[in-house]
Amino acid sequence: MKKLFAGAIAAGVVGSAGALGCGVAAADPAADPATDPATDSATVYAVGGARPPGIPWHRYTDWSGREYYPNENRVIVDYPGGAIPTDLAAAFGTDVWTPDVGTSVAAGTRSLDSALDSANGPAVSLGLSEGTLVQHEEQIKLANSPTAPPPDQLSFAMFSSPVVEHGWGKSIMATIIPPGTFVPFLNYTMPAPVESQYDTTVVAGAYDGIADFPDRTDNLVSVANALVGGGTVHTPIAFTSPEDVPPGNIKTTVNSRGGKTTTYLVPSKYLPLTWPLHEVGVPDDITNQLNAVLTPMVDAGYSRNDDPSTRPINLDPTAPDVISDLLQDPALAPDTLMQQIGDVFLVPDPALAPDAWVQEIGDVDLLQDPALAPDALVQQIGDVFGGIG
Repeated sequence: MKKLFAGAIAAGVVGSAGALGCGVAAADPAADPATDPATDSATVYAVGGARPPGIPWHRYTDWSGREYYPNENRVIVDYPGGAIPTDLAAAFGTDVWTPDVGTSVAAGTRSLDSALDSANGPAVSLGLSEGTLVQHEEQIKLANSPTAPPPDQLSFAMFSSPVVEHGWGKSIMATIIPPGTFVPFLNYTMPAPVESQYDTTVVAGAYDGIADFPDRTDNLVSVANALVGGGTVHTPIAFTSPEDVPPGNIKTTVNSRGGKTTTYLVPSKYLPLTWPLHEVGVPDDITNQLNAVLTPMVDAGYSRNDDPSTRPINLDPTAPDVISDLLQDPALAPDTLMQQIGDVFLVPDPALAPDAWVQEIGDVDLLQDPALAPDALVQQIGDVFGGIG
């Protein structure tokens, strides 16, 4: 149970940490960001995602995109990375993960703008999740600025963005929130796509419900899969490499200003809907059979899959296990996470103090329930999906 609980907490917290332009498509030879002119001896200015309690934000920001930009100097652009309105956080007796998204993005945009103004030589603005909202605002500002750096001196790289459209689809916010809409809880206005003069690399994980949401939102199986993927696929994508992406999953668009956007769609090793079964020990041959039933339903939610000759590879069992690799981080161990979260939110109530919380969770070991044993789960799967087992 502890392994399962750790996976659920860690994946949910890490994955949702950041959840909180049109062009002409062209066939793309596998582009390498590290060889683009703007990355020659460049400095990477990294803007991380949201900063929930217990997450080693500076370390993850420093890791993000390392495989895409392995040799460049790196500067971390600090900003609040908040996601919770201050008044709501105060109700829990804490100021952690504040201020709200809009205030955080405004502060981050000022910080990034200042960093880029002081850049001495080529620069790459790299963002993860909420950090890409900062980048998007910076692209809007620079689009019509007479003092903007020339296109050969600046490029952008966006990982797991909640707000942008990409070569294979759209993020959750771009799908469900029309441009110009003000979202009160976030204190954030959804921006329109920007025609940027700068080359941009966009990296998204297939089935990440934050960066890669189904465009057919009436497909409830696909939407459910994406929502789970937002908690499992989202953040680990920043730690993948270009070699993890098949050539057919790389697409380039060029906008009216000559800005090139190259999208890397990283295949998922697991279908998010069946990943929990893998974690509790259900044999892979069973989950693979279940994937064969569910995957066509999920993929039907994305119009990019309609043409078999051009559809990307969304699910690849040979892909790196980036989720499990990330969960090896000691900072995401179950006791550590619960201690940190408990320290922030639960200390005022002795019954919910971290030690008591850990003890109570340990006392209620759900996997001792015979109905949740792997063999029983396999039987139940066979009962629901005939022929599997």
